[in-house]
Amino acid sequence: MFNLIPREVRFFDLFDQQSQNIIKAAQLLREQFHNFADARAKAYTIKEVEHAGDLITHEIVKRLNTTFITPIDREDIHDLATRLDDVLDFIEAVAERLVVYRIKEPTSASRAMTDVIVDIVHAMDRTIKCLRTMDPAFHEHTVEVNRLENVADKLLRDSLAELFEAQADPIEVIKWKEIYETLETVTDRCEDVANVIEGIILKMA
Repeated sequence: MFNLIPREVRFFDLFDQQSQNIIKAAQLLREQFHNFADARAKAYTIKEVEHAGDLITHEIVKRLNTTFITPIDREDIHDLATRLDDVLDFIEAVAERLVVYRIKEPTSASRAMTDVIVDIVHAMDRTIKCLRTMDPAFHEHTVEVNRLENVADKLLRDSLAELFEAQADPIEVIKWKEIYETLETVTDRCEDVANVIEGIILKMA
């Protein structure tokens, strides 16, 4: 009987929308770091994108509470929505810290990390696109997400080592340590998204 009831597939559209929001936020973040003029205005634009993402998350939860038959398990939908929201939150947190900490100029290491973030959110997006059809190609995209997260890990280690060696001002060390760690956390959360999708597709296979 349940197979005769149409499943609500709008969830896939919402996941795609959220992924595009994340890509937009990541590109804005890279622009903020590579072209630091008007950093405050760019941080505000990223905040607006993050707010739009919150609305998508609320819509997913709302549909989850009102939909009888879902295309994938309810807990997986909720988990994926939460993980995607986390990616946006941390991107916004990085942009805000540049302004709050009155950073005068981003470092080359931080710029390199924003480049990795743009790459990893695109790889994550390709993983999300596999969800609708349970495309087995998800695996190669998940591997790429994992590779890029490892790149970010190495960048974090190298940038912290350089920071502690070259920076004499302890306040600057504290500021940049937190910025570097938050940048790397963005890639961790992207890996979380890819892992959730991998689990869903393997479960449904």
